[in-house]
Amino acid sequence: MHRHLLVPDAVEEVMAMHDEDIIITNREGRIIKVTEMSGLHYGLEPAALLGRSIYELEQEGVFTPAVTPQVIEQKKKLVLVQETATGKKMLITGMPVFDEQREVEYVISYSYEVSELMVIKEYLESLETEMDRVKGELAYLRGRQLPVNGIIAHSAQSERALRSAMKLAEYDAAMVIEGPRGTGKSLFAKLIHQNSARMDKAFIEVDCGAIPETIFNESFEGEGGYFSLAQGGTLVLNEIDQLSGRAQSMLEKLLVEKRDIRLIAISEASLEEHTQKGSFREALFYLLHVSLIRLSGLRERPEDLEAYLSQTIEELGDKYGDSKKLADPAYVHLLQLEWPGNFREVRNVLERSYLESEHDDIRLEDLPASYRPAKDEQVGIELEGRTLPHLLDAVEKKVLENAKKRYRTTTEMAERLGISQPSVVRKLKKHAIATGKDEDL
Repeated sequence: MHRHLLVPDAVEEVMAMHDEDIIITNREGRIIKVTEMSGLHYGLEPAALLGRSIYELEQEGVFTPAVTPQVIEQKKKLVLVQETATGKKMLITGMPVFDEQREVEYVISYSYEVSELMVIKEYLESLETEMDRVKGELAYLRGRQLPVNGIIAHSAQSERALRSAMKLAEYDAAMVIEGPRGTGKSLFAKLIHQNSARMDKAFIEVDCGAIPETIFNESFEGEGGYFSLAQGGTLVLNEIDQLSGRAQSMLEKLLVEKRDIRLIAISEASLEEHTQKGSFREALFYLLHVSLIRLSGLRERPEDLEAYLSQTIEELGDKYGDSKKLADPAYVHLLQLEWPGNFREVRNVLERSYLESEHDDIRLEDLPASYRPAKDEQVGIELEGRTLPHLLDAVEKKVLENAKKRYRTTTEMAERLGISQPSVVRKLKKHAIATGKDEDL
């Protein structure tokens, strides 16, 4: 094994020659020499390190792990990644200096910050794992229809969106699917792929916002990149509205080149509005926004919410091996809530309530506390003998009555309910709900 020998006079010479983070410790692990750069990454002045024990500094969390003890024990040069109290990642090299008896007398360590490199390394490792998973599924996916479950289309809005999706599936143009979180945008993308000429090819979804800018291009290009994986199939660009300006520019350049891929971009926000405001690149907008499907939130389509409540309760019964139902008051109350998280939020609340309930049905008291009605808002709508239109009419009236108590004007009511102000006025008159003189009618 190669041994490092360093005479005492050479120590000062070595330290003077390097404007880097270098620390020298003795065989007891006590720091005896530092450079001006030492301590910068640890949040300490160089002078504060002199005379300190490496073991104490490690115990205090200034850095972990310490390289010196390992070098002394193994008597060889070691390289490891160290994390500092300031949250930085350091690549530290520890090199032993031996005395005449071939025992470690000093340990010279020098380090470089590699925080960004570590982030990239971790991302590449996760990307490699994901690529392996996708490649393993490609053989299964090719030649088979992708199962598309869970699309609820009982409302007029959803039926229109479904018809648009089926029609657009026949064409190979790029398109955008917009809508609030949890409204089923990915399910619609799968439906379009399933009914397109590319149905027997790959369907690849990419969370654009999760890709570091430093390797954005590499993630899409080359063997194993997203373009390669989606070749001949459909590439879905999720969270397209979360891309930074620089990432948008890079994606625009990548998409200019003609490729055998169907592009579907998914966004919570309106890309057209972002483009008008200057926060989304106009050229990229025109590359993607050939066709548009806009999905509305559940509060705008009560028929879909009613169907989803029933469907989810049945699925939970199959999953947990029993047959609980929603009690009438709980059912009607859930129909009145706004559900900003849409289908995902509904599913979460129902499953939590299903597991918490100690009865054969799910009651108001089984709902999470934040979803229960206030005492003065208890509903009393019975379902027995009521048709769905009559039930929805009753729910609509109750929602308007509650909104009337909370908001001063019909404009505020309209904004909160997600409908137009004239619609609020018409519905108030329809249900004979009195309005005050101070309102903007």
